[in-house]
Amino acid sequence: MAQQGRRRHVSITDVAAQAGVSITTVSHVLSGQRPVSAATTAKVRQVIAELGYEPNQLARGLRLQRTNTVALVIPDITNPFYPLIARGLQNVLGPAGMQVLVTSTDADPAAEDAAVQQMITRRVDGLAFAGYQADHRRVTAAAEVGIPVVLLGGRTARPGIDVVSADDVAGGEIATEYLITRAYRRIAFITGAERVGSPANRVLGYRHALRAAGMPYSARLVVREEISRDGGARAMARLLSLRQAPDAVLCTNDVTALGALDAAKDAGLRVPRDVAVMGFDDIEIAALTTPALTTVSIRPLEQGEAIGRLLLGRLDGSAPRAAQRILFDPAVVPRESA
Repeated sequence: MAQQGRRRHVSITDVAAQAGVSITTVSHVLSGQRPVSAATTAKVRQVIAELGYEPNQLARGLRLQRTNTVALVIPDITNPFYPLIARGLQNVLGPAGMQVLVTSTDADPAAEDAAVQQMITRRVDGLAFAGYQADHRRVTAAAEVGIPVVLLGGRTARPGIDVVSADDVAGGEIATEYLITRAYRRIAFITGAERVGSPANRVLGYRHALRAAGMPYSARLVVREEISRDGGARAMARLLSLRQAPDAVLCTNDVTALGALDAAKDAGLRVPRDVAVMGFDDIEIAALTTPALTTVSIRPLEQGEAIGRLLLGRLDGSAPRAAQRILFDPAVVPRESA
């Protein structure tokens, strides 16, 4: 008779979903450190028994064993910004004898959930999580079983989850101010489809700068598209088709800006004489385009190194108990496109 397959690992996320409660509630039932109603406690314990969840065994393994691996979950491995994050992370973790496992999710929430759960199952020593929709719910499950977590972007999610981020609102402000000082008056913004995360904060900074300069904000000049080169090209084509086309276009990252340059060239426009284009991130290729891309630097290599130091501090016990937030100041990198 063929041997039956090994039973799938049951996670705290599975328990929460089946019981119809949050992961945090399951954790409180297990720890007994926070009050939970008798009915909810009974329901959670019933589901734990039905699913065969073994929280103590997993948590003990995570505390006492090391795999010498840290996971980096990113939304788009083709965006050169994220390999720089990985390089910075490896700069710090490599000398400590640790390896970095990189998983790309295409910014898909289901893929992000699956990636985090896979890393819990693999018992990684630490987790760095990046996403356009950085959401603490996706990483709470890892923190609940004792894995140190650092979010790239976003806000402090809960005690023990650290954050490394650029000041995206300030970045949007200084980029817009730069264009205003260069005498551009109809400034558009190409951003992501989602109205959350870093792209949304950069748009917020853009609006602050327009208001401070006494310039009107027009929703028609903010185009939401897929954050990719193709998405940037589509958004730029839409902007150029307006009766009053913009004289400058700020893009939520450099990859999107490359698409905007493509569309401007296809339309027979000269950058920056006919329309200026400005990016965000300062990836390596930004200096190699024609014309070279004016952008905003947020120091991804240094952000990766900061993530590595935070994770090592959590692992060796030297980090403060309170969650840490490291904020990087953005800076305009003037080149030829604006």
